[in-house]
Amino acid sequence: MSKKQDYNHAYNEYWYELYAYANNILRSREAAEDITQEVFLDLWNRLDDLTIEHYRAYLYKAVKFQCAKRLRNTPFTEVMLDKIEATLSVDDLDVNQHIEASKILLIEKIDVLANDVLPERCLQIFKLRFKENLSYKEIASMLDISTSTVDNQINKALKTLRASGIYNSEMVLLQVILIGLTTV
Repeated sequence: MSKKQDYNHAYNEYWYELYAYANNILRSREAAEDITQEVFLDLWNRLDDLTIEHYRAYLYKAVKFQCAKRLRNTPFTEVMLDKIEATLSVDDLDVNQHIEASKILLIEKIDVLANDVLPERCLQIFKLRFKENLSYKEIASMLDISTSTVDNQINKALKTLRASGIYNSEMVLLQVILIGLTTV
């Protein structure tokens, strides 16, 4: 693959994951989005000068350092500083293990909630998409419905889950993870 194809793949594969990571550190959606975009813009500008074997590791470190840089210029309480220091001092292997464990726990939590609040057809489509990891086209073909119906049902499911009253930071993180999976 060419460097531009590698970049496009990394952008599509890791953008939401990196955004969630930055948001977890910064506790600001806007700042997390800015940092994530800045990291990818810098990567794009330096693409011809870099040789990257592991984009995910490179991007996580870049986001971590940009978050640390931004936090240096922000006043915090002592408790917040301790929490941020603990977050930033975790090594990359622990971060990857933590992300995977968090995904599993969050997916289990959303599965229980989905079973309780979603209508049967909506739940069926939701599970095919997120548990079976089928594309919109595959679901549409399997259920003999249009891809726009699949899209509508997925949007309905996410809206219903948000309206269920337990929409918190964990649900936001899960939605970011799930949105990363929803490319058609």
